[in-house]
Amino acid sequence: MNEFFKIAWPDIISFLFVFVRVGVLFGILPFFSAEIVPRKVTAILAFFMSLVLMPVVPPASIGMEDINVLMLVVLIIHEMMIGICLALSINVILAGIQIAGQLAGFQMGFAIANVVDPITGANAPITANLLYMVSFLLFFAFGGHHLLIKAMVESYYLIPVTDSFPQQGFLFAAISYAANMFIIAIKVASPMIGVLLLINVSFAIIARSIPQMNIFIMAFPLTISVGLFFIILVIKIMPYIMRNDLQQAWGFMKSVMALY
Repeated sequence: MNEFFKIAWPDIISFLFVFVRVGVLFGILPFFSAEIVPRKVTAILAFFMSLVLMPVVPPASIGMEDINVLMLVVLIIHEMMIGICLALSINVILAGIQIAGQLAGFQMGFAIANVVDPITGANAPITANLLYMVSFLLFFAFGGHHLLIKAMVESYYLIPVTDSFPQQGFLFAAISYAANMFIIAIKVASPMIGVLLLINVSFAIIARSIPQMNIFIMAFPLTISVGLFFIILVIKIMPYIMRNDLQQAWGFMKSVMALY
């Protein structure tokens, strides 16, 4: 038994670290981390993805005599941080689009009609769920899942299994990229928010000029109609936004892994 364990040790330790990195990635990615997806299903998918990646990634060159409990914990934390970084590149895009939908829904008056997002499990306006679902489908349509698999494979060549912690530049780059979530939200929602803000200001001026007019009867149908019109326009341009953001995500993954 001991001889068999010694022979299989390189494969066992390599699979462990591959499974940790892939498992954390699957545990944070949208849809796979959703409440509607059982955790057992996510774990099984991560397990088989690790088996697929095993032959194409460099093995962990750690001997049985060289490893101890403290070193194993450090290596697992190392792999978890890489998985979190890879998942962050996609989560930022989808979270930014969901924030854009929340801002648009608030301006349209949908803030009181929140529904539970089946993927994130959070309460959000209908517009946020709509834009999130569209962006999620576009992610698969543009081959984002292939990009993630490619990034996972390349991550083992750029950041092999070591007992080191990330450098300061890696952390700053990850935090700076996370700020793109708000940039994406403003980029998507700014036309709609600007127009609805002008409409609300116009109704405020009319209400001050003609107090006898019931502004609420006119404001709600108009803001909802204009908001839905701009939602259609946003969905029309979202393929271009998603394609550009996925290219930026790929550039971020390659650049930030080189800084580790």
